[in-house]
Amino acid sequence: ARFQIESLQDLELRQLLLVAALRRLEVGLMERREDLCAALESDLGKPEIEVFLAEYHFLLGEIRQVCRHLKRWLRPRKVGAPFYFQPSRNRILREPFGVALVIAPWNYPVQLALAPLIAAVAAGNTVVLKPSEMSPASAAFLNDLVGACFNPKHVAVVNGGVEVAEELLEQRFDFVFFTGSTEVGRVVARKAAGHLTPCVLELGGKCPCVVDRNVDVSIAARRILIGKLFNAGQTCFAPDFEAVHRDMRKKLVEALASLLEELPWEEEMARVVNKRHYQRLLGLVAGREIRKGEDDAERLHFAPRILPEAGWEDAAMREEIFGPILPVVEFADREELTDRLLERSSPLALYVFSRNDEFVDALMDRVPSGSVCINDVAKQSTNLDLPFGGVGASGYGRYRGRAGVESFTYERSVTKRYFLRDFFETLPPRGEKLEFLKKWMK
Repeated sequence: ARFQIESLQDLELRQLLLVAALRRLEVGLMERREDLCAALESDLGKPEIEVFLAEYHFLLGEIRQVCRHLKRWLRPRKVGAPFYFQPSRNRILREPFGVALVIAPWNYPVQLALAPLIAAVAAGNTVVLKPSEMSPASAAFLNDLVGACFNPKHVAVVNGGVEVAEELLEQRFDFVFFTGSTEVGRVVARKAAGHLTPCVLELGGKCPCVVDRNVDVSIAARRILIGKLFNAGQTCFAPDFEAVHRDMRKKLVEALASLLEELPWEEEMARVVNKRHYQRLLGLVAGREIRKGEDDAERLHFAPRILPEAGWEDAAMREEIFGPILPVVEFADREELTDRLLERSSPLALYVFSRNDEFVDALMDRVPSGSVCINDVAKQSTNLDLPFGGVGASGYGRYRGRAGVESFTYERSVTKRYFLRDFFETLPPRGEKLEFLKKWMK
């Protein structure tokens, strides 16, 4: 059933109630900041700075942005009409879909649960939230937070494993939002299609990071490693591998290795989520490696490493890594690079370090991706003023800020006419009417 505020005719009053609910969530997050840190430490061993930036402050920023602009984003839009429909009044309304299902992943278990929830609530939907069972402490935190901030008929949390997610997908929701792997995303899409339910799929893929000639290697290496090793590489839009021009390969590897050795990455890095994922990462490492520290299977600590002599067909290049492993492959020219990238599925993000605008534009023109960031990593995916999402195998649909509110609504066209004579009506007999219409409708 839809929550009662959706039936209110006064749009402004409805929006005030929605903003009030989001403000309660804002206060709830601030009051439970320590609990949030403890939950993410328990699930993933996340350093507090990563929790603050990616889970806590990011969500507060989105809530505040949405509350500040919601009235303008949802304002009905007046449009015109052909002269033969006059007099009439025409509007486009943004209407909520109804009951939305949000299925969240484990890698950012709070941010990627609450960000779509914020958009869904702001748009006027009721929400069923399914946190990941692989991050139980965060799921418990979300259950407590949502229960304290929302009416249970407005937002509800449903915990459980795969069988619970499967059962939820059998139900008839009005909208589905899923974040996770491409493989599971296909299952969600099939289930949603059975009910003709629209959905957003936020998936992943192998996001390439291209390094051209004549770049500032020192700055590039710093930005690449920061983006790669944040959350131990368990970020859907992290640079998956380096594709570097062969003239720059040695310099880049040296710069990356120096940074890896000099800084205490292993002391402030999240751990791998579970043993299965840990063993999978071990299977991707082959050939020479540059490693910082030692692996610790008991603590699920996977030492960050660079694969400086990786080949395009290596194991680490055949699947999304989703961990602190950085293969470095080389290319001879733009044509070879483009061909290699097009052999792979469209990524969530494309990163290009280059001073050559023609090189960047040509790569963007040929290689599709959900987003592009030039001379840095991840900035396009953490800017609330930019829509976030994939293309092809990396998903479809957009959210963050205004894009999220628009994704959880649909455009409803409304035409109002009046009880006045209509010179263009087409009641039979219509022979003479056709000549009249031809005269005016040219």
